[in-house]
Amino acid sequence: MSDNICQVAVIGGGIAGLATAVGILDQADQAGCDLHVTVFEANENPGGNLRTMKEDGWQLEYGPNGFMDSEPATLRLVERLGLTPRLRPSSDATRRRFLMINGRMQEIPTSPKAFLRSKMLPVSAKLRMFGEMFIPGRKNLGQAAENPSSDETVYDFGVRRLGREFAEVMLDPMVKGVFGGDARELSLAAAFPRMVELEKDHGGLFRAMIALFRKRKGNKTDAGPSGKLTSFQGGMADLINALTKTLEESDRADLRCGSPVETITHEMETWRVSGPGFNVGPFSAVVQASPAHAAATQLAEVSPKISASLAQIPFAPMAVVAIGFDRSTVKHDLDGFGLLVPSREKRDILGCLWTSSIFPGRAPKECILLRAMLGGASNPKIMELDDEAIVALTLSELRHLLGLRGLPKIVRVIRYSQAIAQYHPGHLALLRGIDLELPHLPGLYLTGSSYRGIAVNSCVKEAENISAQVIEHLASLSSTQSAEA
Repeated sequence: MSDNICQVAVIGGGIAGLATAVGILDQADQAGCDLHVTVFEANENPGGNLRTMKEDGWQLEYGPNGFMDSEPATLRLVERLGLTPRLRPSSDATRRRFLMINGRMQEIPTSPKAFLRSKMLPVSAKLRMFGEMFIPGRKNLGQAAENPSSDETVYDFGVRRLGREFAEVMLDPMVKGVFGGDARELSLAAAFPRMVELEKDHGGLFRAMIALFRKRKGNKTDAGPSGKLTSFQGGMADLINALTKTLEESDRADLRCGSPVETITHEMETWRVSGPGFNVGPFSAVVQASPAHAAATQLAEVSPKISASLAQIPFAPMAVVAIGFDRSTVKHDLDGFGLLVPSREKRDILGCLWTSSIFPGRAPKECILLRAMLGGASNPKIMELDDEAIVALTLSELRHLLGLRGLPKIVRVIRYSQAIAQYHPGHLALLRGIDLELPHLPGLYLTGSSYRGIAVNSCVKEAENISAQVIEHLASLSSTQSAEA
């Protein structure tokens, strides 16, 4: 490697690693910093869980279906990559969402009046919900990082503010749909920090809703949409392909796929990266963008303390089953986003998205595409079944609900033994401990969905922050070297 320019290593070629690598290159241009970035990816292809399968008119996602278009960092990246013309917003059908209640599908009301008329919750539960206005806010809100004992689960928050019925029927399936997790085991402050902010700033959720409504009504420029699920013409793979192309076309970047990193070492204020058949360095900075369980192993030598902390972050397993049918063999109109299943229904599926309704064109003409999720933190034993059994189980759950007849035209089972990081109570305190250790290892950075948000938007937003920190670190090294010279 050349000694004349700064070398930066990025470990992990998923969305977090790729976006960070491109961000480093861009910010280096702005800062006039001469550097080279090397991305190490264990798999033969980059992208991690962001993969799109296309086959005979079918288009299905291995991982996230899209992103909410309300995050400026993601929109900036899309524009920078020239992907804006390929953006595809989800259809209006996504406004309709369903829950399984007592074995039957019920549409989630979208207005207070519709909610009052619905049979989704009993009258007593509705009264308990509206009593939220009179429940005072907690005194120790926002202290989960410094005081882990104050860290509340999503379920406990729901029970405290809106009642047990609401927590079990509404919050529980929402957590399954986002994290594949158990609301009783996820930290509210880590998984849904906005809820903590609303209670802290306004004293309660209903008070927050009223205050935000008044603010938007009085200042239309401040309102803005909460976001719409959005993807690309070619699926989420468009984003990965564009990032990959940017790196491959740059003479200041290398993308090394099929290069699983085993060890990261720190020597004489520089870093080395090694794996099967390679030992590369020195690097002035290393961005660790692998999942926490992989990072724990790779950092074991350089920081046993950080490694031990990373190893504590659990991951939920997940099986995704994509099933396509002739439209004529499906009784339900599928006019909606999909279905989520509360834990108390004791079903094996977590939910089912109606993919071809969300993004028209994802199935051949006169066909529909469904995407069911099984497993998760609350039902990991599902993963012990073979593919045939998982498909049979999925069809047994969906046939009656959606009126499916006959055999599917296409079936794909996608397995993830460690799909989604689970932010358990104490997660923010764990991250705080890691943050206190990192200054002892200048040039090392952690990013990705294991830490401060699992969504694509979270990863891209964090990529901007980490990129800036890397450039600042390299600038400080350059200043020090100049002063010594």
